[in-house]
Amino acid sequence: MKIKNKKFVIEFIGDTQLKKFLRASKNRLKKLSEYFQILHQNEYQTMITIKIISNEEIKILNKKFRKKNKVTDVLSFPDEHASGDIAIADSYILNKNQTINAQNFFMLVGHGLLHLFGYTHYDKQSRSNMRFLENTFMLMLGLKKVHED
Repeated sequence: MKIKNKKFVIEFIGDTQLKKFLRASKNRLKKLSEYFQILHQNEYQTMITIKIISNEEIKILNKKFRKKNKVTDVLSFPDEHASGDIAIADSYILNKNQTINAQNFFMLVGHGLLHLFGYTHYDKQSRSNMRFLENTFMLMLGLKKVHED
């Protein structure tokens, strides 16, 4: 499934369950597009791919690109002009009954997009800025804040 607007195209890659979840989340996806279109500072339309992968796959990517031999929740791979790829570990978005948890899914998508758009959380001010943007985004989607003030 793809989300398109004037500034970017986001393509989601995953199984049938993800496609069903995305169809059921149309309103939230529209709001996601509107919110991130404001934060996207590039004048050209860019392409973003978001893929749901296994713990084993994300561990391999984390070791290769971050030199950390462990599973992580989300990895962003920016290239020029806020384009890039985002990998999300399925274990962080699936409930016990193997359905997608909207709170976790949108939190990780938002976090990954912020990284593609140049935001970081490696110092106190950057972390504060990123947390504010994540909380604003989640509340706009009708979900819970991710971070306490």
